[in-house]
Amino acid sequence: MIFTIPGMAVHLLLAWILNITAMKLLSKLLLTTFFSLFVINTFAASAPRERFKVFRFEYGGVAFSVDPRIELYQAVVLASGMQVTNYVDIDYKVRVDQQMAKYKTHPLFDFTARHLKRNNIFKYIDAPITFLLHLDNNFEWRTDVNYELRNDPKIDSFRLCLKRFAEETDYIRFFNSNETFYSLSLRNLQFNLDDFNEKQRVLNYYGVKQSERNEFNLILNFLGWGNFGPRLITNKGREMYAVIAPQKSYIRIPTFDQTRLFDLVWHEFGHSFANPAVDKKPYADQLNALSHLHEPVREFMRQKAYHEWMSVVREHLTEAVACRLAAQKFGEDFAAQNIIRVKKGQNWTYLYPLLDALKEYEANRARYPTLESFMPRIVETFQKITQADIDKWIAAAADTRKPDVAKMPQIHEVFNKDSVLIILAAQEADTAGDRRFKEFIHGFIKQVPGLAKGKIITDGEVRNYDLGKYNLFVAGTPAGNAIVRKVMTALPIQLNENGIIGEKKYDGKGYLLMAGWVNPDNPQKIMTIITGLHPDDMLNFNHTPFGGSNYHIMKNMITYKMGEFKKSGGVWVCE
Repeated sequence: MIFTIPGMAVHLLLAWILNITAMKLLSKLLLTTFFSLFVINTFAASAPRERFKVFRFEYGGVAFSVDPRIELYQAVVLASGMQVTNYVDIDYKVRVDQQMAKYKTHPLFDFTARHLKRNNIFKYIDAPITFLLHLDNNFEWRTDVNYELRNDPKIDSFRLCLKRFAEETDYIRFFNSNETFYSLSLRNLQFNLDDFNEKQRVLNYYGVKQSERNEFNLILNFLGWGNFGPRLITNKGREMYAVIAPQKSYIRIPTFDQTRLFDLVWHEFGHSFANPAVDKKPYADQLNALSHLHEPVREFMRQKAYHEWMSVVREHLTEAVACRLAAQKFGEDFAAQNIIRVKKGQNWTYLYPLLDALKEYEANRARYPTLESFMPRIVETFQKITQADIDKWIAAAADTRKPDVAKMPQIHEVFNKDSVLIILAAQEADTAGDRRFKEFIHGFIKQVPGLAKGKIITDGEVRNYDLGKYNLFVAGTPAGNAIVRKVMTALPIQLNENGIIGEKKYDGKGYLLMAGWVNPDNPQKIMTIITGLHPDDMLNFNHTPFGGSNYHIMKNMITYKMGEFKKSGGVWVCE
């Protein structure tokens, strides 16, 4: 039998069949989606949360790193408005501020406002760093090292707040997102530490046995104020730390002055060995009995955040050792010019006798195998200090900081001044060379209108003039021109038979040095110095562009350095 279905019925039947098919497909899709979401959520719930990436490398036996514990702490300090963030201009600081601003309602900031900002958690300036190093990267207490304050309610509450913040916000992701910045900064740090064998240098100087396990760690603290050298005693040995903050930035990367960087390494690692020697009995009692020596330097040390007498002793000893390590690495002349002179000018008053004592230590290592064994002589050095000594050293420091002016003139400025006195050499041993230079310099003077109006004399005639009335243009070798010889002792750059010592060493002969300075007899007047070890070294300096700087180092018409004179802690240095 054949049935015939009307057209309309056919359409209805087809629609019904399609609806049934669509519903089945939709049911499968919903079931698949539900199952997929269930699987994703299940695995997400069981998957480990994001962890801090490791930014670390070893160089010269020292581990260099960026530490997430310290970075989070400094981020909290920055976001809380505490005035212990450094002044270095880096984009990272802005990024941290923007990141932390999203979480100002987190309980961590309430705790910080009630306790950390009121300075009622940590008693000492280095205590926060020491606390953080006793935690692991999950902000749990480390089990391999003892921390006597771990049961302090406020300390442990702060730890828990940091832990919650790391777990409940996207800070870990933010930290990891700075990989390029962290890596570049660490490599730049490594690049500036040329010929780096400072772990061995420090261990040898303090007389530490090679069999002892000593782990050296240098942590770059991008936002921190100050530098710290804590030491941890673990189940396996000793962990020494140098936690250092950058001094400046260049093309958005934190940078360091190379000399200052080495000095920081020696000083901060040195605390791990100098402090126990100072604190050991009977030396600690003997040094405590000399607390009257604190009063004359109390204000100087307070400005450096050292408020207690024994802290002053520890810091002076580590500074003195750092000076001697600088002499080992860079040579006595360089250390004297760029490190010892600066520290003395910054009122490290007791460096004077300590440096002499340490030279005795170095000359008698068979008798004094360790610095600790030399501590009786260190104590004796402090015991011999008199008030007359202190007065002399403080006066010498004040002289080191002179001249007391805001800035130094650039080399060319004297060319536009009136009342210029031109002082040439009268005592050059190489008379032929002197004749060639004077022929050149007279021609140069005629080409410069300001100098052409000046008066030309020799250093032998200066007794007939009141130099304080003039702007000075002084030219000649230190041996041949007494005024050059006198002025060079005040400059933060030196010229000797081995080359030039500025912000670094320029070894070799044939250098020309030009410098802008103030008249020693009247800082309101200026002077320009042209000097070299030989008259021929100074010929034709005008064939090379110069003038827009405080000092200019040249050799064979090639510029090696144009730089500025800047103050560091009140002491003039080359930059």
